[in-house]
Amino acid sequence: MPEESMTRTHTTYLEHSGFRFALLRLDNGTSRPITLGPDSLEDLSAAIRSLDITSVDAVAVTGTREVFCAGADLGNMTEARTLDEAQEVARQGLRCFAGLATLPVPTFAFLNGLALGGGLELALHTDYRTVSATAKGLGFPEVRLGLIPGWGGLDRVLELLGPDTAARLAVLDPLVGKNLTPAAAHDLGLVDAVLPAVDFLTASLEFAAGVLAGTTAPWRRQPTENGPGSLDRLRDKLDAMLHGAAPAPYRALDLLMERLPDRNPPAFAEHTDPDNTTARAFGELLLSDQARAGIYALRLTRSLARTPAGRPDAPARPLRSIGVVGAGLMASQLALLFARQLRVPVLITDLSRDRVDKALEWIRAQLDRQVERGQLTADAALNISGLVQGTTDKTDFAQCDAVIEAVFEELEVKRAVFAELESILRPDALLLTNTSALSVEDICAQLAHPERLVGLHFFNPVSVLPLVEVIPTTRTAETSLATAFEMAKGLGKTAVLVKDSPGFVVNRILTRLMCEVLSLIDGGLEPESVDHALDPVGLPMTPLALLQFIGPAVQLHICERMRQAYPDRFAATPGLTAIVNAGLPGFLDANGGISSEAAVHLPPPAPADQSAIRSRLLSTLADEVGHILREGVVAGPEQVDLCMILGANYPFHTGGLTPLLDRITGTNYHPGLRIPLSVRQPSPASRF
Repeated sequence: MPEESMTRTHTTYLEHSGFRFALLRLDNGTSRPITLGPDSLEDLSAAIRSLDITSVDAVAVTGTREVFCAGADLGNMTEARTLDEAQEVARQGLRCFAGLATLPVPTFAFLNGLALGGGLELALHTDYRTVSATAKGLGFPEVRLGLIPGWGGLDRVLELLGPDTAARLAVLDPLVGKNLTPAAAHDLGLVDAVLPAVDFLTASLEFAAGVLAGTTAPWRRQPTENGPGSLDRLRDKLDAMLHGAAPAPYRALDLLMERLPDRNPPAFAEHTDPDNTTARAFGELLLSDQARAGIYALRLTRSLARTPAGRPDAPARPLRSIGVVGAGLMASQLALLFARQLRVPVLITDLSRDRVDKALEWIRAQLDRQVERGQLTADAALNISGLVQGTTDKTDFAQCDAVIEAVFEELEVKRAVFAELESILRPDALLLTNTSALSVEDICAQLAHPERLVGLHFFNPVSVLPLVEVIPTTRTAETSLATAFEMAKGLGKTAVLVKDSPGFVVNRILTRLMCEVLSLIDGGLEPESVDHALDPVGLPMTPLALLQFIGPAVQLHICERMRQAYPDRFAATPGLTAIVNAGLPGFLDANGGISSEAAVHLPPPAPADQSAIRSRLLSTLADEVGHILREGVVAGPEQVDLCMILGANYPFHTGGLTPLLDRITGTNYHPGLRIPLSVRQPSPASRF
């Protein structure tokens, strides 16, 4: 059995404002997040049973540091091998929380920080809840992992907030990785009060004393009553997003639907899943391939994000000012990211003052939107805006600690930029290229100091996608590479070390898929059937929709570059070439079908066997991943999956890519897909 991150429950008794409280404090004594595994649940249950309940007026639960409870200990859960073992994971949590819910005195949860999954379910089994204003997030991430809230959270949130809000919190929000802020949780009625982080426990006890004295009225919102119709519409939305590929959100929706006929279910304190429906659904899902892949993806994004493979031990240089060459959309996004996350001066340049001014105007507009959404205060936005300045004179970059180029994707253009910069910058200034497909080795070939150049490939939109591919050359200094990793960390990005090769990881895999799709369409197969062949897998968008987002001219440029590098695997794209020459925005019309304008540039369509096409496309992906791993482009399949999850938005239920390929095409990246998938940390001794 994996070692559980043991969370102990410490009980203390205290007086506040004339009332006596029993305070249950969750603590694992380490810096690891508080989680609940079998031993931790038993310890909490024992603490509840041992309470001197006749001597107190109320019981409260809280956490330590900035975490109330991050949910279940997933390592032990994946050890379940039979349906009964899997169901027992749910039943143990239900029994424990029912012990809290049935106490004969008022109960409170003081959410001092993060409360996710089982942690939020624990809080919902109390009568009243306060939350710190600085808590990082509250939510139910289970369906994204291939599970459902298994410890009574569905019943409790349905009882509190009604079916529409329950479905949003437990089904829709987790699919897009969304959690609630403290303010949003209060607006919904999930918590009763948002309190300052300073002296949060004292303020929470004061709130609780007010409730006990009858001088403080808890906040309660009337549950919504839209019922079956709105949940049916949600099912249609799930079909459009997932095409049935991930069972967990559908199961969660089914459980909510089953409870609708009885509009007044018994208070949760009176039962613990009496018909075993929650435990059965949870157990069946826990044994599914999608749940194992989802849990693997979660571990992957947590562990390799914190400890990226290949980061050298060398010290990083400080970054006190940054230059950005280019004033297009990508350059503007980068300038805003640097200023907001690093809070250092940022200088942006282009050939014309008009382009520079438009970039600065765009940055100010983005900051204004963030203020409107409550993501920034007006003062913070003003300070960030003041950090970004524009120039048309690159000599102004002389004191920058790092400069990144985001200019047109042509080798000679980028070489010219760096040749000019090298004569201006200090010898120790870091040079960064945001190239998406060019060889970083070729870019630095003519530099006098190539040891300071690193590829740092961001993904569009920069503010949304957390991946950065870090590409050193054979001459990159360890200090330069370490500085690039630290920059990515400071920007809140996950860095993946990638060997300098055409397309790196994400663009190489996506372009191989795109070329195969276009080849089938150019061969006469019905375009819509080809485009939707992978729908049952549940990927974020179809290939032709992705092409429309990227832009046909940009996609053609990438396809041609990849074909130059690998002519035996990346097919020519005459249909896409025709679309670009015709000036069309892509293949699709506003409804997602093939537009009449695009159809005239394609051969007459013939019927297509979607199952055969799906097999061919997945085999193509497996072939390209195999080439990437054999070439040592990344350290292992885990890095491929991390790139596809964070850079291409591939879902957790596929585990990124390689667990899906294992399951469907018979590859063997993760031997025994139905056993716990661990994240193998590559040896730090080698970059690749």
